[in-house]
Amino acid sequence: MNIQAIRSGKVTQLAGVDLQDEDFSKADLNGVIFAGAKLSGANFTGAKLTGAVLDGANLVGCAFVGSDLRATMLGANLMQADLTEADLRGSNLRGANLMRSRLTRATLSGAFLSGANLMGVNLQGVDLRGADLRGANLSGVNLQGANLTQADLQGANLSGSNLEEADLQGANLAGANLAGANLLCAELQDANLEGANLIGTCMVGTVLVEMTKE
Repeated sequence: MNIQAIRSGKVTQLAGVDLQDEDFSKADLNGVIFAGAKLSGANFTGAKLTGAVLDGANLVGCAFVGSDLRATMLGANLMQADLTEADLRGSNLRGANLMRSRLTRATLSGAFLSGANLMGVNLQGVDLRGADLRGANLSGVNLQGANLTQADLQGANLSGSNLEEADLQGANLAGANLAGANLLCAELQDANLEGANLIGTCMVGTVLVEMTKE
């Protein structure tokens, strides 16, 4: 496989290929088709992947540090991937496995994460405004200070998660599992908590003004 041709954007159809541990750092990969590709351990640091298709790809342990990853990654395996400072705005990560991945200072506003597995991820202070997290697994996740305004968390598993000082204004938490979660000083104005499991939830100092129940 001609890696230089891929890096330069001359090759765009790479569905199902085996490119494990390859170096794509700072490459222009906008619109490249990587569906079902084996890319574990590959380096995409600083790469441009806008519009790329990585559906079902094996991205275990990949480095996407500072990359533009506004891509489609339906059902992709991103376990232990490094997504530090990655731009994931509006990315499609439905059903993706992000278990123990690194998302420090990543931007996920408007991202589609329904059914995604985010266990073991540190999302402290991460921008998740308007993100679709319906049915996502966020059990035990650190979301301290995260921005979740207008996020859709319907049916999400947030049991034991840390939402201290998180901004959940206007968020949809209908049917969410918040058992044992820490909502200390979190902001929940206009949030929808209808049918949510709040058993053992810490809500000391939580702001609940104008909370709606649709």
